Amino acid sequence: MDNIASIAWPIVRLPEAIEVLARRAGLKPTSVKIDLHPSCREAFCHEEFERWLDWICAQRGIEMESVTATGADLVKLIHGAGPVLLRHRSAGEPAILLLLKATARHVYLIGPDQEMRRYPAGLLRAALCAEMERPVTAEVDALLQHAKLPADTQTHIARLLVQERMMNQTIDGCWMIRMPPSRPFWPQITSMSLPHRALAMVAIFVALYLLEIIGWAIIGQGALEGRLDFGWLMAWALLLLGMVPIQMVGTWLQGTFAIDFGTLLKQRLLSGALSMNMDEIRQKGFGQLLGHVIESQALESLALNGGFAVLVAAVELGLAAWVLAWGTGGLWHVFALLLWVAGTVAFSWFYYRRLRRWTHARIGLTHGLVEQMVGHRTRIAQEAPEQRHVSEDDSLERFLHLSREFDKAFFPLAWGAPRGWLLVGMLALLPTFIWSSADGMGLAIGLGGVLLAYRAFGEIGSGLAALARAAVAWETVAPLFKTAQHIEEGRIAVSVMPHATLSHGEDAATDILVYARDLSYSYMRQGEPVLKGCNLTIYRGDRLLIEGASGGGKSTLGAVLAGLRHPDSGLLMLNGLDRSTLGQTWQRLTTVASQFHENHVMTGPFAFNLLMGRRWPPTVEDMAEAKQLCDELGLGDLLSRMPSGLMQIVGETGWQLSHGERSRLYLARALLQKAELVVLDESFAALDPETLTQCLRCVLSRAPTLVVIAHP
Repeated sequence: MDNIASIAWPIVRLPEAIEVLARRAGLKPTSVKIDLHPSCREAFCHEEFERWLDWICAQRGIEMESVTATGADLVKLIHGAGPVLLRHRSAGEPAILLLLKATARHVYLIGPDQEMRRYPAGLLRAALCAEMERPVTAEVDALLQHAKLPADTQTHIARLLVQERMMNQTIDGCWMIRMPPSRPFWPQITSMSLPHRALAMVAIFVALYLLEIIGWAIIGQGALEGRLDFGWLMAWALLLLGMVPIQMVGTWLQGTFAIDFGTLLKQRLLSGALSMNMDEIRQKGFGQLLGHVIESQALESLALNGGFAVLVAAVELGLAAWVLAWGTGGLWHVFALLLWVAGTVAFSWFYYRRLRRWTHARIGLTHGLVEQMVGHRTRIAQEAPEQRHVSEDDSLERFLHLSREFDKAFFPLAWGAPRGWLLVGMLALLPTFIWSSADGMGLAIGLGGVLLAYRAFGEIGSGLAALARAAVAWETVAPLFKTAQHIEEGRIAVSVMPHATLSHGEDAATDILVYARDLSYSYMRQGEPVLKGCNLTIYRGDRLLIEGASGGGKSTLGAVLAGLRHPDSGLLMLNGLDRSTLGQTWQRLTTVASQFHENHVMTGPFAFNLLMGRRWPPTVEDMAEAKQLCDELGLGDLLSRMPSGLMQIVGETGWQLSHGERSRLYLARALLQKAELVVLDESFAALDPETLTQCLRCVLSRAPTLVVIAHP
């Protein structure tokens, strides 16, 4: 532990430590001067320290994620971690350990001198758990002193008992860093050395086919010259054996490339999906969103499978052209091959156009089917029975027509391209047989080139078909990919500790929480703005009620205040800072319980739905606070009826909640976030007067600053 403590970084060098770790990990951090505020050191063991880390990482252009583990899983976490920041105390002073990478037995840490050192993984675990194990060790030692065991046995038993007590203890202070998905995609690819691995795969494929061609030449020359002795057979067998390890390396490279590229792509698409504009999402139906999910899932496999197949086929075609140039047909044979390649590309374009129309029809059919399923009860109650299936029949008929055209377009690409080339290639060899103008070696080389190109066309047909499907899928998911590029990365560490409420006197200017001037907002920038010239000032501790007719912009104003929508123009400041400065911290300072139709109960434990704005898994204190809040909101009877209490599965596939119970769940979810500003949009509409009074009393006592939106 002493050795571990000697390479810990002091907190005052935290910005430099993060930059060093990110640079050594290949994350390409941004070099900017960062002055650390003294409050960062004071918040070392508190949640505020994590916000400082988040802000410093954002200034460096990297992303940070907090990770927790139990004593039983800590070793697994260390083995799979890197690059990671670890909280540590060196000689009682707060410090940080930089873990670059780890193997099964060793960890590699970077010291303040920027040198990397290797340590046993068990030594790092002991250093991380030392502070938590100290009181447990003292208690166990005091207990074992009365047992009068031998010293060696007592030491062994004490270690086992301490480990057993630490099994379920939560260990935090671990922060993984990585390149954010919003960074340009090419730097993310290069940071994982994917281009170099692609070149290595091409080199391996070329080497394999060259060895295969040499093997053909050896066995073919011996057979044609009538001297196929044991030596030629041994040389051929050794070549085949030499291809086995090369093929294994190529397969390993292909698998790791697919995993890493797929990981990057999924992170990018998920980041884009999470940052989509609310209005764009609301304009899409359930079926269209489901189509996005299906196409995004297909994009990765289709692009990789098709890309690998086309890559291998391109190598084969290049080698086939080289072989054909040495064969009987010569350059004319190569020219025929190029023409057939051009024809195959034309077939693939024709296939792509048919596939595109068929895919759009399929997504539209899926959208209609999901919409009909969601609105099935409404259709039964309101729609005439004879009209229920008219639209479905028309859509199915059009889809079947496009399916037939799509199948016809696939036939020449998958079946015609390789077999057509085999016929053309063999016909090009007929003049040699008829006129007997070439020797046997030239015929063998020409035939080998034709067969090699035949195999390549078989692979390139399926590969181009997969790439065409990937291109169509890309049209659907491209907005998600591009949306991730516009995520705001600029964030600042702003304290969200509760502020004392001041009177609206001479110090009122310092007590302003929200300041809005001339706010304007319109949906999708079309038509008249919903908000126009809106002015608003909210002080800490205010309780505001916003009333108005339907369509007057009340909910829009609430969404703008909560940071869910960005105003088109005007000034909006929270805690004296605008949205571009606060970034994602805006959501930490404000929370909103949206209207009922915009809120949702996730399938999962009731506690997860309550605490999803804080952390999961929760601590004992989190669960106790959630239980107390539920009692204050009148949900105690509901929890007593649930067999599992707070851990009861709720949602669409679990315990069904009533309208009023859901409304109170949304209230509790918002209050448990402990934000400075709480916006409640029609949150009391489903409650009876007695329950409303109880909930209102709870909200007024817990919300630091409150805005309630309601109809008159």
